[in-house]
Amino acid sequence: MQSRDLRCFTRDEIKEIVVSMEQPKYRGDQIFEWLFKGAENIDDMKTIPKDLKEALKNQGYYISYLKTVKRAESAIDGTVKFLFELKDKLRIESVVLPDKERTTLCISSQVGCACACAFCATGALGFKRDLTTGEIVNQFIWAQKETGIKIDNVVFMGMGEPMLNWENVKKAIFILNDEKGFHFAQLRVTVSTIGIIPAMKEMADKDYRFGLAVSIISAVDEVRSRIVPMNKAYPLAEIVKMAKYYTTKTERTIMFEYPIFAGINDSIKDADAFYKLMRGIDYKVNLIPYNSVTGKDFTKPEIDKVKAFQKHLMDKGVKIFIRKEKGADIAGACGQLAGEVEAKG
Repeated sequence: MQSRDLRCFTRDEIKEIVVSMEQPKYRGDQIFEWLFKGAENIDDMKTIPKDLKEALKNQGYYISYLKTVKRAESAIDGTVKFLFELKDKLRIESVVLPDKERTTLCISSQVGCACACAFCATGALGFKRDLTTGEIVNQFIWAQKETGIKIDNVVFMGMGEPMLNWENVKKAIFILNDEKGFHFAQLRVTVSTIGIIPAMKEMADKDYRFGLAVSIISAVDEVRSRIVPMNKAYPLAEIVKMAKYYTTKTERTIMFEYPIFAGINDSIKDADAFYKLMRGIDYKVNLIPYNSVTGKDFTKPEIDKVKAFQKHLMDKGVKIFIRKEKGADIAGACGQLAGEVEAKG
């Protein structure tokens, strides 16, 4: 059964709802605008007539919200991590990452994750459920509301694999992009994936304007398979083939994310394997030194090895950047989310 949460609907869908209630179509625009003007329940929508509000409530429509259970702020860099509770008491985390040029919001797409990547805290939880479109949109709304900071950039790199909840994720992006909502530019959104090929192909064929980031981890198939179980369903060679298709079809650059671990994928030999595999693709690389997770048998490489890896690829003409660690003191860095997602009994 489709959710009756109004935040789950596009503006056109809300127009269809009000027309079905024998109300003029423009009321749909008004309702949609109220969703982004601070309305937290149907009665808050002051310009909507009482009979329409009653009709919406009688048919089970409502406006969802997030409950802020905990807010932690990094003493190092000002990163803010939120623990949000959902309607069914499950919990997710979202992270606001301030920088000099922009403020980025790291959004979750699922409660838990089915990918079970060996280094990731979220994967250790297992999969609970997909987030609804409204729950995804609400993370944007609540992050701005709670911090008072304008979000400039959105990355789907929080809990879950966004492309395994693809319909809800892309719908949330379209809702945020709507000119009567936040009018948030698609170009300022990046979807990060472990390599879910059907959704990657859809991004190429439909030329969505949001960015694509693919977590490679290792250019050696056997190594990647040990760390990323999903590599068996979507093998590295097929992911690379699809990445080449994406960049050729869209004429856009793809981001490869490369979490780097001591003694696993941090050698010059690993860098050479990566370079050889990615020939013919227009790409850049986000090199991510591992952020420690309790109970995981991985360690961060020495910074000299990370820099040597970067220089080796830079000397070959690769655009490669070392991601600056943010929020590590509050377990808000890449791969660390999910420490407190379970509802307390």
